[in-house]
Amino acid sequence: MPKGFTGPFAERLDHLSKLKIKEAEDGDVIEQGRVLICPGGYHMMFKKKGRECHVQLKEAVKEDKYVPSVDLMMSSAAEHYGTKAMGVVLTGMGNDGKKGMLGIKSKGGYTIAESEETAVVFGMPAEVISAGAADSVLPLSDIPAELINIVNRRRRRR
Repeated sequence: MPKGFTGPFAERLDHLSKLKIKEAEDGDVIEQGRVLICPGGYHMMFKKKGRECHVQLKEAVKEDKYVPSVDLMMSSAAEHYGTKAMGVVLTGMGNDGKKGMLGIKSKGGYTIAESEETAVVFGMPAEVISAGAADSVLPLSDIPAELINIVNRRRRRR
């Protein structure tokens, strides 16, 4: 997503959603019920400060193949959240997300890839699936319910 697009995009989604949605800023605290969208031209990762986890933005350089990089963000989530991390890869070209999803899965997190039947471009999900990084492969319409089921199962275990 280009610079200048993600701010208005986040505002539009915020008006349409019951969740609070905003463009991420360096140092934002990760909070339940809030969605952060990586600003165009940056990569978003996470950093622990005490018991809190904060957003860490890294400006992209021209050599970066994918901006923002799903692999960087998911690998960081796997590192800081371990078994609590969940990753979802939807339609898209290339292999960005494969390493990140493998990282989440290796730490005991849960991963979902969009199925070929609903993906407009099956490149990214296909890479995740072929790498064995998807716990579930689902059509787009089934992914929200699956995420809710996983969260509810984890809450019951606590």
